[in-house]
Amino acid sequence: MKVNQLQRDDDGNLIMNESNIIKICNQEGLYEYPDLNTKLYLHFKGIILIKQAFKKIGGLDSFTNVKVLWLENNFITKIEGLDKLTKLTHLFLQNNLIQEIRGLDNNLELHTINLSSNSIRLIQNISHLQNLSTLEIGSNKLQRIKDIEQLQDNISINTLNLENNYLIYENDEDPLLQILVKIQDLKCVYLMNNEYIRSIVNYRKVNRSYNQKYISQLPNLTYLDTQPVVPNERRLAEAWGKGGQQGEKDEREKIKQEEMEYKQQERQRVRDTLPKNLENKIIFFQKSIEQLKNEIIELEEIKIKQINQGYGEGQIEFMDKQIEKKQLDIQELDELLQVNQILIDIIK
Repeated sequence: MKVNQLQRDDDGNLIMNESNIIKICNQEGLYEYPDLNTKLYLHFKGIILIKQAFKKIGGLDSFTNVKVLWLENNFITKIEGLDKLTKLTHLFLQNNLIQEIRGLDNNLELHTINLSSNSIRLIQNISHLQNLSTLEIGSNKLQRIKDIEQLQDNISINTLNLENNYLIYENDEDPLLQILVKIQDLKCVYLMNNEYIRSIVNYRKVNRSYNQKYISQLPNLTYLDTQPVVPNERRLAEAWGKGGQQGEKDEREKIKQEEMEYKQQERQRVRDTLPKNLENKIIFFQKSIEQLKNEIIELEEIKIKQINQGYGEGQIEFMDKQIEKKQLDIQELDELLQVNQILIDIIK
């Protein structure tokens, strides 16, 4: 962003107005006419200095067709000025100074919101965003579970990032899990570095398996913190949820038995198919050898004709080398044929 070309206020701060946004569009290879743009790059791209980044959102009323808006790495303190962007689907506001979620009343098409690394203390004013599928709100100042209760109204969320907050465990009923269970499409959850998680028994085991309790209660979960939820781990978690440690132990034995049976079936399949594969190879080697022998006969006939016609020694020597090469190929193929025949005899 070439900040020296953009308008500033009397204090030297950058102004987010339509004129400046159009200049940025020109620099970014976007359209000069506001309503032709479907995306806007209004994030700061260099070393952040307070007078080289935007402090307030504005000037967007004419950009009515924008779907993706990048505003991260500024000094924005308030979400505002987005009323006319009714087609907005992706909003990136991470790394700003925002303290409150508001100003999204008309942005009903939002699928993704990134508010990470701000100063937000309460999740609010998003219940109406029923298309919301991804909410990134890690590294904020969320502390009490009641501060995030509104999440349960957004049942379409499938990716939720709450890591690096200050969430605390207030009672033994695990209210966070009760909220997450109501978000039926939830697939990816990031909860690391919260005091809440460190207080939950069996959240993470020393063998790096997943939170047994959460995996067992969230049937669509495919990713928890830093690792995927694989099928066997889900089976173990669900068995633990139903039967405790003994249920998990029984399921582990069942998985082990299934894996052994699968390996045995694979070995039998290989034994059943190997003779046929070897026979096909033998047929291939035999045909290849026969073809090479015919080619040698043709080369010998050509060589005799060339001798009778008085060709030089160089040409005759070349023909000898071609014949010798094919004879070596026959020898190699014949060795492979014999090896495969021996294998068939052993199997039978």
